[in-house]
Amino acid sequence: MSECYIIGFKNMQKGVVKIILIATDTKKKSLVFVDENLKVYSLQEAILATQNNLFKNIYTVNRSGNIYLRSTRNTPVSEKLDKISISYYQLFYSFNDISKILSIPAFKKYWDKYQQDLFQEELENYIIIEGHRRVAKITVKNKLIENKDIIFSAANRFDIDPYLLGAILIDEIARAIFIEGIADMLFVQFVGRNTSIGIGQVTTDVAIDLVIYDYYNPDPNKFSSKEKIKKITRREIYEYLKQPKHNIFFAGAHMRSLIDEWNKFVDLNKRPEIIATLYSREYKKPHSNPQPNDRGSQIVNEFYSLAKEWLK
Repeated sequence: MSECYIIGFKNMQKGVVKIILIATDTKKKSLVFVDENLKVYSLQEAILATQNNLFKNIYTVNRSGNIYLRSTRNTPVSEKLDKISISYYQLFYSFNDISKILSIPAFKKYWDKYQQDLFQEELENYIIIEGHRRVAKITVKNKLIENKDIIFSAANRFDIDPYLLGAILIDEIARAIFIEGIADMLFVQFVGRNTSIGIGQVTTDVAIDLVIYDYYNPDPNKFSSKEKIKKITRREIYEYLKQPKHNIFFAGAHMRSLIDEWNKFVDLNKRPEIIATLYSREYKKPHSNPQPNDRGSQIVNEFYSLAKEWLK
């Protein structure tokens, strides 16, 4: 940890911030902490902050050289560390089903604070998904524009509609951005699992398949033979997926693979809402009568026009 970071903690007013959310692993080990200002801390950073009395109602315990965080006795029950903890997989459910995870009090408090910070502009200035405002349009617009050249390059390489790719990215950004800081820290802990990553929320297993089936190879020098490609690990592919260029190229390759696989039954080039539906769904065997879901329809009916406007 940098010296500036440590000094910064020491210069802060003591005991002024509450922790409102903790993300844990499957064994309930605390990994990521979020304070009431939505600042995100790793476990090590949270321990340092606690030792410097930054947090309210939390203290450290040293047992055989291992440091743990504990709630003080006077902490309200609803604010005790075990009551504000959720598992990482519950957190990732929120990408696709925000309503379900809002039933968890700890996450509801975090979400309410996030929403409170959004109530600064007119409703039309936000991207709304499933009845909830997710993010200011200007935030997503800036992310899309930053990657404009990559988007068009990927669309050209995989012969796909650049604006549909952009629309899918808008959807993925809007769904993931509210826990972006938390997710970034958690991904480091779970790179060996099949997790979705980056601007296009491409899963590690989908990316590996795209390399195996020769749709996109992020590093031909490293993965130079079929034998080496077959041995690609999730940890290896993660290093590429976290880079915007490779992530967007994998997203484009995924779209192309869907078009190719379904071509025997239906021309998905004429059914963009189906591409948008299939992109984020678990694998579905191709058939002759695919139907869009609400997510795919919103991508085409709403986000496509935004992509066209922002990427012109």
